[in-house]
Amino acid sequence: MSPAQTQSPPLPAYYRIGIEAMDNQHARWIHLIEKFKSVGAGHLLEPAGVDAARHAIEQLLEYTKMHFASEEELLKKVRFPGQEAHRQAHRKLETAVVALADEIRAHSQHLTPLKLNLLATIWLMEHIDTEDRQYARFILDAQASKP
Repeated sequence: MSPAQTQSPPLPAYYRIGIEAMDNQHARWIHLIEKFKSVGAGHLLEPAGVDAARHAIEQLLEYTKMHFASEEELLKKVRFPGQEAHRQAHRKLETAVVALADEIRAHSQHLTPLKLNLLATIWLMEHIDTEDRQYARFILDAQASKP
């Protein structure tokens, strides 16, 4: 089963943006972050922990790319006026996840779990809470104004 098909815990209400498909994807993304944090926490000095972290970060990277592509397609479809800035924010976050994946692959940084915690905070608090809510408002307002 691919990361996109695996059932995830429900998304906490304070992260929901009101677009069901994106809320479901955000729930999966958060689940993968938590999975990585749990396998990486305190175990990156052990070979089994490094292998588990590599697998988890690869899933996270794969899902990040899929989610961003899906979200960008939605923004294009609804002609969201801020789609270029949103796309640039995605590239920046994707670059950060790639850098984390590279660190795990090389087993070069013992600070990787801390960096992922930071990335998750930026993603959850800044990206979902501000940028994703902007397009959600745009879409929901457009839906509400249709007869």
